[in-house]
Amino acid sequence: MTEPLQFERRRTGWDVVFGVLSVVAGIIALGHVAIAGAISVLFLGWTILLGGLALAISGIVGWKDSRRRWDLPFGALLFLLGLGFVRNPGVGMLTLTLLAGSLLLVGGILRLVAAFQPDAPRALLLLSGTVTLVLGFMVLNQWPVSALWFLGTVLGIQLILDGMTTAISGRIRPAKAGSTVPTAKPPVAA
Repeated sequence: MTEPLQFERRRTGWDVVFGVLSVVAGIIALGHVAIAGAISVLFLGWTILLGGLALAISGIVGWKDSRRRWDLPFGALLFLLGLGFVRNPGVGMLTLTLLAGSLLLVGGILRLVAAFQPDAPRALLLLSGTVTLVLGFMVLNQWPVSALWFLGTVLGIQLILDGMTTAISGRIRPAKAGSTVPTAKPPVAA
């Protein structure tokens, strides 16, 4: 039987370098939120476009397998969505901001409802739900103007937080052979 792969958290000099670069990129993104938002939409658009192309090709190559035939229409739809984002990042920013605001609103409502379930961490869910609901209202209330700042702001904050985390604590990597890494014990069958 194969031994399960174990992971450990290690920090190298490169983690510190990449973490600091990520923090710097986040600060730059926060200084130019509209441009950062447009760049993120273009990156997402190209990613969706290339992924859709690969999925469509997979559907064509695997046409004999009835399960893979669906890859062609789904790939074509993803390709068209990515093409729309790449050709018009402004509309992509509007669309993604509207979607994000709506998801924040729904997430806030669901957390507030979950706060009143038995044995729920009521205070935490009420706080989290209220903050999420307010953020959703802010984004949707200021839409379409919020499209100019929302995506770039979220990207900048995320880059800063990820950079600080990587620089301080490193990344999770597979454990080296022979190292002792504490692992969780498998559950006991009843």
